[in-house]
Amino acid sequence: MLEKFPFGQQIKYVRTIKKINQNELAKGICSISYLSKIENGVIYPSEEIKNLLIKKLGIEDSTLNNEFGEREIQEFYNFLLNKDIQNAEKAYNELLHKDFSEALKLRFEVISIFFFVERKQFKELPQLIQSIFSKEAQLPSELRYFFYKALGYYYYHTQKAEKSLYFLEKSVSLVTMFTLNNLEIADLYYAYSLVAARLRKTAICLKYCQAALEIYQELYLLKRCVDCHVLLGITHRRNNNMEEAISQYKTALDLGSQIHYKDIFLTIQHNLGFLYGVIGEIDKAIDLFQVILSKEDQLTPYVQTILSLVKELHKKDKNKEAFQLVQKGIELLIKHPDLKDQFYLEFNLYNLLLLDKYEELQKLMFSKVVPALEKEKKYFSLSNYCLFLGDYYYANGKYKNAAKYFAFSREFLNKSNLTK
Repeated sequence: MLEKFPFGQQIKYVRTIKKINQNELAKGICSISYLSKIENGVIYPSEEIKNLLIKKLGIEDSTLNNEFGEREIQEFYNFLLNKDIQNAEKAYNELLHKDFSEALKLRFEVISIFFFVERKQFKELPQLIQSIFSKEAQLPSELRYFFYKALGYYYYHTQKAEKSLYFLEKSVSLVTMFTLNNLEIADLYYAYSLVAARLRKTAICLKYCQAALEIYQELYLLKRCVDCHVLLGITHRRNNNMEEAISQYKTALDLGSQIHYKDIFLTIQHNLGFLYGVIGEIDKAIDLFQVILSKEDQLTPYVQTILSLVKELHKKDKNKEAFQLVQKGIELLIKHPDLKDQFYLEFNLYNLLLLDKYEELQKLMFSKVVPALEKEKKYFSLSNYCLFLGDYYYANGKYKNAAKYFAFSREFLNKSNLTK
């Protein structure tokens, strides 16, 4: 019976049956907190500590599941938790050929979900997930926690945010049932806040992202602190708390530069530039976007930054510079058609705007731009585009059309959460 469970749970079971408390068992072997981590599967003990625990409990080694695979699976998960995909892949390939007990095989399958998600190998997952679901009732609470968390990751990365939130909530509800290390709790809270942010549940996002940040600060994991500051900045922006949003972005920028966190540094600058544009500090926005374009070598953020800079230059009536950038953006999209759906409509819209082709612009707005940007919830951009048309018709004495577009502009602005 015992062999169906991981080593830590087996130790806890025998200790409980023999009415030995943690303090008594740990004395002379390890700390109580270390024993607690062993029993809850957070760490796997060294052979020396393992043998001392078995001896003190007065049981035969053969009574317990003595597979080394449990420690290897934990190390595999630790690589994933620390985003060390290269070592995780090596560990996965080694574990794939191990002859595990049913309990450890199930544990390996659950942790493998995280691996497939990190590698974006989603085709392998539905069958694996369904197989584990068929054994859900057999899962101990700790493994059920990891299974639900893995499902949260899977559904988040496959654009099913509601399902993701549902399973991450189930994981959160299980946290108090056993001991998890602080890094694991922070990782769960950050994942939960990410999904909440995608669903615009800002109160949940702020609560759990702040909790994750505090743990990462205690652990001095600055890269993860940067991630949290960025997410807090995005969420405060959506709550129209511009001052706090800018503060969070600046903190993220300072930390990111200290640790050379290149993967997210440009995203922070872009978000900060956007905020400066929203609050009317257009020169600061332009300066930031130009800094990005002077250094950027990744295509997607490069194209996005070109579009953002076009918008700010247009506000300053620097239309010649803006027009040249629009042509550059369109040329890039022709070379990279995979990005066309994401950016082409807005570049085309500014192309017509800067050429004063307002009649064509109006047709494009309601045939393609509005449906596409509403789907992406880009309400602030839509508000500005309607404002451009309203200003044009007002200047040309077409007050009825102007009033219509001004009304559309206000409606989209209200939806954007960026109203004052």
